[in-house]
Amino acid sequence: MTGSSSASQYALGSTDAEHERLIRQSQWVNPHTERCFREAGISPGYRVLDIGSGVGDVALLLARLVGRAGEVVGVERDTSSIRRARNRIAQAGLHNVTFAQCDISQIPTDEPFDAVVGRYILIFLPDPVSVLHSLSLLVRAGGVVAFQEQDWGSFVRHARPFPLWSAAVSLIDETFRQSGANLYLASRFRELFHDAGLPMASVRTDLLVGAEEWIPYLLQSIHPQMRRCNLRIEELGDFDTLSQRLHAEVATSNSKIPLPSLVSAWSRKSLK
Repeated sequence: MTGSSSASQYALGSTDAEHERLIRQSQWVNPHTERCFREAGISPGYRVLDIGSGVGDVALLLARLVGRAGEVVGVERDTSSIRRARNRIAQAGLHNVTFAQCDISQIPTDEPFDAVVGRYILIFLPDPVSVLHSLSLLVRAGGVVAFQEQDWGSFVRHARPFPLWSAAVSLIDETFRQSGANLYLASRFRELFHDAGLPMASVRTDLLVGAEEWIPYLLQSIHPQMRRCNLRIEELGDFDTLSQRLHAEVATSNSKIPLPSLVSAWSRKSLK
């Protein structure tokens, strides 16, 4: 979910189906997110701020990393998302996670954080450099700033030779573009961190498989926004068979199409 009131309309919505999609998506992404956080230096006892918490997937992961001596504070604007996140934390029996329903500009804190993190949030913000800079001010000297985003550049290139894949990717791309999101922001991570006044970021790119399962659910979530944008989703045919048809299209060439690249970037603030 978007974390700033200045963000454009959030294309994915906040339905129960979208919440389930996020939970499924986290099963692909979480191992890479955990590796990013560990390599960034997030450790037991850390107090971590999680931006755009959604239904709590990143907060659940962080709760294990920081342990009972640590603390996770999640920030989320959407009422239904934060309700789901709080229920999941309670069901997991965790007592080191709290959520604040507020805008990024209104984060309540009485002491600096050891780290600030976010996953799939910066692409929805009109001024990610300003947000990164503001968030970094909430982190102690020597603390961690770590974010993950998708980069659609390689995804578009992989899909281009296949008509159905290319049509699906183009529709998604255009929907997000018209909604104000930047699906290619992660290719500029080092520049963003630098412009936000942070030390040189470490950056890693991972390719994940399973795109033919992921795209139909994503299209379902953004379907209302596609209609508002007057895009022709009908050209994709029956959604019930879309996954099978995507499989079949690449199978004829013995190919696989990975998910959009997952780009991780992290930096430690100067000790001065």
